[in-house]
Amino acid sequence: MKGWYLYMVRLNLSINKDLKESYYIQIYKQIKKQILNTTIKEGDKLPSIRQVAIKLDINQNTVIQSYHLLEEKGFINKISGKGCFVAKISDFKIEQKEIALIESFKYGQKEKNGIDFYNGTPAYEYFPIKQFEQFTKEVISECGGEIFQYQSVQGVDSLREILAEDLERDGIFVTKDRIQITSGTQQALDIIIKLFTKDRKPTVVLSSPTYPNALNIFKDCCNIKDMDIKKDGWDLDEFEKLLKEEKIDFIYEVINYQNPTGVIWSLEKRERLLKLSKEYNFYIIEDDSFSEFYYTDEKPELLKSLDKIGEEKIIYIKTFSKILMPGIGLALMVVPENLLENILLVKYGLDTTTSGLNQKILEKFIKTKELENHLLNIREIFKKKKELMFELLKRIQNLEIMHIPEGGFFIWVKLADCIDGEKFYKECKENGVFLLPGSVFYSDRRDACKIRLSFISPSLKEIIKGIGIIEHLLLLSVIENSKTCGN
Repeated sequence: MKGWYLYMVRLNLSINKDLKESYYIQIYKQIKKQILNTTIKEGDKLPSIRQVAIKLDINQNTVIQSYHLLEEKGFINKISGKGCFVAKISDFKIEQKEIALIESFKYGQKEKNGIDFYNGTPAYEYFPIKQFEQFTKEVISECGGEIFQYQSVQGVDSLREILAEDLERDGIFVTKDRIQITSGTQQALDIIIKLFTKDRKPTVVLSSPTYPNALNIFKDCCNIKDMDIKKDGWDLDEFEKLLKEEKIDFIYEVINYQNPTGVIWSLEKRERLLKLSKEYNFYIIEDDSFSEFYYTDEKPELLKSLDKIGEEKIIYIKTFSKILMPGIGLALMVVPENLLENILLVKYGLDTTTSGLNQKILEKFIKTKELENHLLNIREIFKKKKELMFELLKRIQNLEIMHIPEGGFFIWVKLADCIDGEKFYKECKENGVFLLPGSVFYSDRRDACKIRLSFISPSLKEIIKGIGIIEHLLLLSVIENSKTCGN
């Protein structure tokens, strides 16, 4: 069915009946996207439920579900007797370059006839669906309806117990009482922000470049300071100068296979960073998103493993969204003992429980070694993709690989200075290659001539084709800008 327009807000909607995704979710996502990219604006009136149902030839209850979800998420307001209106999302305008970031979270769904180099989560074909289905039946059979009750705010006891045992393999020795389960990394970061923003606006130090969602979470409620990321971590002499000048509350970093650069911090810099945290009294948030995805013989050590009991300065976060699937919606936090009670109270304020069913399913994945087997399988697949992409990229002129990644999901590359990064990103998109422009990874949104390429979603054939398109477009850009390039 083709898209249709309504005069009220020029709303464009369509239903794809070939997708397994529910119709109401399809409608919700399309309207949400049009609100975020300002196609429809604050105060605009949406079509009536009846109008949408007639135009799309669907049941009115489906549209009601879509509108209810939009209202629940704060995108629209319902005014009795008048209709539904676009709500005020925020005081800042979402720039066009940030839409690419919003589009990157589609749970691995590929664009039609497009090559996905932007996704930061494995594609759905890598999800262990059969095991998940089996464990779901087992958990419901064993626990009955009780599993759908509210669970402990801190997390299911049996899961936290097995996670504590599992963490010992990585040199982290804690009891289950020191582990907090959250509904993903973003909720963990929300908890930390609320913990530090009770009386004043805290100051956080981030890498430059860094994980865009962390930037978006921190930017409105924290003072952000940047540190350039080097080949083995920050320049800690420069960092100490900053510490002497300003009070730093906490830092946020992906120590192993940093996003987007793939950098892994050296042991020397890890040890000094931890020493500085004690000397200048700040906390370190270690986001462990990628350490399980190593393509060398051994898994890298975690910074948290260096944190001495009784002197702890590290808040450790590990997500299971990338390891299993985004829909599992689970992460764990290991926090210093003096923060645990406050973190529990903040978590209770955000939501009273995290899915008990998913927690018990994760527990079975760990107990049965299915999680370990799953990781062994996808690590081997991703390693082959990484090696292929790297070999193809290093042959391309006017492109520099900034760091040779030993793990993670990404390759961070710099284009020739004469090439407009934003323009190049758009040209790639027009030619069916989807990637993330470097500008979204910087707090100042600088027009960086860099791009992040993810190798986990495309097939080997798609990697070959996609890199070929990038090489061709780079050549055309250099020819077009030959004077600037010095040719």
